Amino acid sequence: MISMYGSSGKIAVSLIFTFVSVFVLCEYVIYYPVILRCSWPRIETVDSHVPLRALFLSDTHLLGAIKGHWLDKFRREWQMERAFQTSLWLLNPEIVFILGDVFDEGKWSSSEDWEDDVRRFKRIFHHPSHTELVVLIGNHDIGFHNEMTKQKLERFERVFNVTSARILTIKGVNFLLVNSVALHGDHCPICQRVEEELHKLSHALNCSIQGAQHYGQCKNTKSFAPTAPVLLQHYPLYRVSDAMCTGVDAAPLDDRYQLFQERYDVLSKNASKKLLWWFKPRLILSGHTHHGCEVLHENLYPEISVPSFSWRNRNNPSFILGTFSRSDFRLSKCFLPEERSVLALYCSSCLIIALITLSHMKMFRRSLHMLNSLLRKHKAL
Repeated sequence: MISMYGSSGKIAVSLIFTFVSVFVLCEYVIYYPVILRCSWPRIETVDSHVPLRALFLSDTHLLGAIKGHWLDKFRREWQMERAFQTSLWLLNPEIVFILGDVFDEGKWSSSEDWEDDVRRFKRIFHHPSHTELVVLIGNHDIGFHNEMTKQKLERFERVFNVTSARILTIKGVNFLLVNSVALHGDHCPICQRVEEELHKLSHALNCSIQGAQHYGQCKNTKSFAPTAPVLLQHYPLYRVSDAMCTGVDAAPLDDRYQLFQERYDVLSKNASKKLLWWFKPRLILSGHTHHGCEVLHENLYPEISVPSFSWRNRNNPSFILGTFSRSDFRLSKCFLPEERSVLALYCSSCLIIALITLSHMKMFRRSLHMLNSLLRKHKAL
């Protein structure tokens, strides 16, 4: 009888250890082998400059106080925190760009809720001092154009130290950061101010590329690295639909052929043409659709739509790794663990544990029955 109880205790300990191991695997360990499969793309450099390594992700949609269930919020934020922190540790990017829709309810948040959202964001995406984090504006952060206000815009810009139109130059690479929500084209005060700033930046950048900052109309303009910029914004440039998009992270077939609405799903034709005409970017990176896509505008300007980083929006979130020099760039996509795989691992483990437990309980009851029979026989003698 003692050995029977001892055996049961050992099996119970083994089952608990198995469940804890599965939990640790699914919630901690699994991110390491998956992200270790990713690597920085290599480029050939013609000078002594070391290429820039930049990581791009989008649409984190941190849930807010209005629509976010606490369990859903906890689960998604934990997943993003583990994925982000593991990526930083393994890949060590020099700069990280988040292409808008950081929050899900920024357009509705009260001051108190906003402060709580920001606090949680800083915990999830905390980073070492040698890694720069740049956050762009999305429609869920300040509202769609008709919901956007000066107060919402300014509190976002104040927290993340961004502006609606800016060129950030790192290692000779120009990144053009645009608040695409403000490119509505209806001459609203915010829209007009952003468009005027973009026009000035375009003029200054073209002067720098031509090397004419000290002559004629270029005199006294701001100086930038003489290279075409990488355009970063939340909305994609205008395209009819995602019909041309392919790959495992493209939109589902049912959604792929739905027509996009200008100024809601994508920028307007007019705003897209202005950005391409003014800046002639060598690459465009955008978010918003939550799906991956590659588009070549006017047969000259490649655009990559970066999928959502949140498992709430995708079964297979991902991010982009980019290696940049002054004259070249290479991109690669890094996929995170699929939620279906994690759930399947949990379910199969629980099923195995349950089967072993039930089997052992049957054996235990059978042993007790045999023991009782022997005792009854002994008493009868």
